[in-house]
Amino acid sequence: MNPLHERIRRLTPGVEFLIVITWAFGLTIFTSIVAMGVDPARAAYTNHSLIGGMVQAIAIGVVLGWFLKIRGWTLAKIGLGVTMRGTSWGLLLFVLCLALLFAIRAVAQFSFGLGFGEFVERFPADGKLNMQVVFMSSVVSATFEELFVAGYVITALSATRGPWTAINVSTGLRVLYHLYQGPLGVLTIVPLGLLFGWLYVRTRQLWPLILAYALLDVAGLALMGIFPDS
Repeated sequence: MNPLHERIRRLTPGVEFLIVITWAFGLTIFTSIVAMGVDPARAAYTNHSLIGGMVQAIAIGVVLGWFLKIRGWTLAKIGLGVTMRGTSWGLLLFVLCLALLFAIRAVAQFSFGLGFGEFVERFPADGKLNMQVVFMSSVVSATFEELFVAGYVITALSATRGPWTAINVSTGLRVLYHLYQGPLGVLTIVPLGLLFGWLYVRTRQLWPLILAYALLDVAGLALMGIFPDS
């Protein structure tokens, strides 16, 4: 028997949770906090930054996947499976999220003077993004985040802490690694995080969340005028 595997199996659930959260989101949360004080011009979206993010997510996902497999986790346990019903739920969730986002931003504009233009200014584009890179980045990002922030976190905490504690912790993590988006970003992440968490608890399916997230990511980049004209 592999001694490393045996040591991993003997870890307590609390230590396992800390390891997964630290590896999955520790660096992202740190860089998100640091980016709050960075000149937006230095945080522009580029093909290199998107590819770098994909490589990082895949590498971390592979390591954590190996770790969790030894711990007895499976994709079936977190409800990862592509189905037609799940696809329908995902498309419906995407439309609902778009409506919710526009409503939140309208309220933010009216109440606090926070417009979408300010959000775009925080993330300038170089105008040369490859659409294939954008789509791949959105898929990888959506899959990675929902696997861990919804699938793992909510499943791990629901049994001992209850579903709403799990949903709130999941939403809190989403907020922390989206702090770089500023006040408007946080205002939109909270209700979306609660909605995603609630839907996952009700359906135990990750695919609708992944699909909706990927489509929202692509739509957001498109609305920011990030795609080149040609």
